[in-house]
Amino acid sequence: MDSSLGSPHSFYPGPHSSVGAMAELASLTRPDLEDLLACEDKLTEFVATLPQMAAARNQCDQLAAQNEAIAKASLERSNEYERSRDATIRKMEELNTLRTKFEEMTVAQQVASEKLAPGNIQESLLICAVQSEEESEKIAENFLQKRIDVDAFLGEYLEKRIETHLRRFKGERLGAQLQELHKAGF
Repeated sequence: MDSSLGSPHSFYPGPHSSVGAMAELASLTRPDLEDLLACEDKLTEFVATLPQMAAARNQCDQLAAQNEAIAKASLERSNEYERSRDATIRKMEELNTLRTKFEEMTVAQQVASEKLAPGNIQESLLICAVQSEEESEKIAENFLQKRIDVDAFLGEYLEKRIETHLRRFKGERLGAQLQELHKAGF
């Protein structure tokens, strides 16, 4: 920007502009000066033809062009900002969805871990052994009350007793192994 035009934030041509206007006025004759004072249109025309006014108009045009360029750049950045903001919102929604899924899966994993913990497996084996034993006793009661014949009794009863003893054995064996691990510091 031309430094003779004054500050870029000002519409005034600069500190030496009044000297140039005075020189222009000094070059006029007295009747010309009186005409300027008497007729506002002539005064306006005279002021408009001063070089300082042309410089001020030029500076205004430059400032308007700069303002327009800044406005366009701001608008472009605004669009970029909107796109970035929308992308960030989508990513946050995706993050929240993934976080929720992760938390659900973590809870499911904890439930599965608890269910499959050796202590819980041992407990389940012993409970199932007790249930199998109760079922074998019902089979024996049904046989004693003559609700089932000998062949059916032997097949079902032996199967339940074997199941009961296997479950009890596995539960007790797992319990012993867990105690050994506990003693070893695990």
